[in-house]
Amino acid sequence: MTVNLYWFRRDLRLRDNPALSAARAAATTTYGVFASADFGSLNARQRAFACGCLKKMRADLAKRDASLTLCDGAAGEAIASAAIRLGANAVYCARGYSSLERAQEAEVAAALAKAGLALHTGRADCVHEPEAVAEKKQAPGAGYLVFPAFYDVWRGMPADLPGPESPPNGRDDEEGPLPDFGGAFGVAGPGEAWAADRLTHFITASAGDYRTNAEYPGRGGTSRLAASLRFGCISPRQIYGALAEKMSRSWTLVEERHSMQTVMRRLAMRDFYIQLSYFDPSLHDTEQQPKMRGFAAAVPAETLQRFASGNTGYPLVDAAMRQLHAEGHVHQRAAICAASFWCIDLGGDWRAGRDLWMDQLLEADDAQCDGNWQRIAGSGSDQASYPRIYNPVKQARFFDAQAVYIRRYVPELAKLPTSAALAPWNVDRSHQIELGFFTPDHYAQPIVDHATAARAFLARYKAHRGA
Repeated sequence: MTVNLYWFRRDLRLRDNPALSAARAAATTTYGVFASADFGSLNARQRAFACGCLKKMRADLAKRDASLTLCDGAAGEAIASAAIRLGANAVYCARGYSSLERAQEAEVAAALAKAGLALHTGRADCVHEPEAVAEKKQAPGAGYLVFPAFYDVWRGMPADLPGPESPPNGRDDEEGPLPDFGGAFGVAGPGEAWAADRLTHFITASAGDYRTNAEYPGRGGTSRLAASLRFGCISPRQIYGALAEKMSRSWTLVEERHSMQTVMRRLAMRDFYIQLSYFDPSLHDTEQQPKMRGFAAAVPAETLQRFASGNTGYPLVDAAMRQLHAEGHVHQRAAICAASFWCIDLGGDWRAGRDLWMDQLLEADDAQCDGNWQRIAGSGSDQASYPRIYNPVKQARFFDAQAVYIRRYVPELAKLPTSAALAPWNVDRSHQIELGFFTPDHYAQPIVDHATAARAFLARYKAHRGA
């Protein structure tokens, strides 16, 4: 009898899991394990979410007379110990893309080698693996540095169909108790079943209108699958496949196909940031554009606190930050506006903003946070002549014209007329008395003047780039 261990990492699902399928195909019995050390790289929300996913998976496997073992301690020693105890011939896992994940693989492989066992890594969670896209370059061996060129190649490559379910079939009587991190992980549900249901709902009800609704925070037009993707409760290939199948139907409207293509482009952007980080791990701490290295970005602690707590005096920015703290999620348009405000208006270091995201965001991921924050800061993959500056007032008027999103997350402004909720500093004295709304007692005055701050940033930016 051949025995394998399958080490679950960021792929907490049984369907479309190529590495798990390989483990099952190579053995009579396959045991599922999870290393408790993997909780250490997560924020508090993520730990609770991951634990919820593991509980759902454990319950699902129990119905099949199988188990999911928690391996306590350092990953290498813990997994090697479990492999020896269960009589495994080899250990399988989905590959990691980040430098930390690859270092952990090396640690586990070294510990297994001492016991005469091998670690086999398989395909993980990209639509197209980083090397597969890079091979299309004239200079293979390195990733694409800008998204348009990457996307042109990415969308021309055939995508693999999602694979079948392949659950572990071994039962370990010493699987160990899962930790209790609480359940305050946000609004998204944990586990594979929730993600599958959410995808079905999105494809049926929202994907066809995605291009129209997704950019508006008050409309609820996004998939809300980001956390499920982060933890591998669903694979990007499953999302791609569901979109492709819907687009192939003869009765799907042209406008709907265009919207679904926009969702696919988001999947491509996710792959793009993964391959950026994969080929250049220094992006976590260093600006991608050499000319932006050393750019001054010192902000007083009081300013950081006001931004982080959602008290800048700009309603859309504050709504974004308060949603982050309340739910561990930020709508993509509001997130862009908030990140731009931090980097441009307040002149903050993109790494400090990224760290706020990593500490609070349910779907926080180094590659995605690094890539997005560097792009907004003007130091990353966006090769425009100047950073894109997002006016927080105009953004609110255009994308939240009725202040639906703002009222939802900034209760001080909930009862104000729309014009006042969008720009509370414009409420004159007579109207303050009429409305019972007195700034800054009820809501903070703007921490900076956007126009002045943007001009000052551009002056510093030009001076630095020309140095």
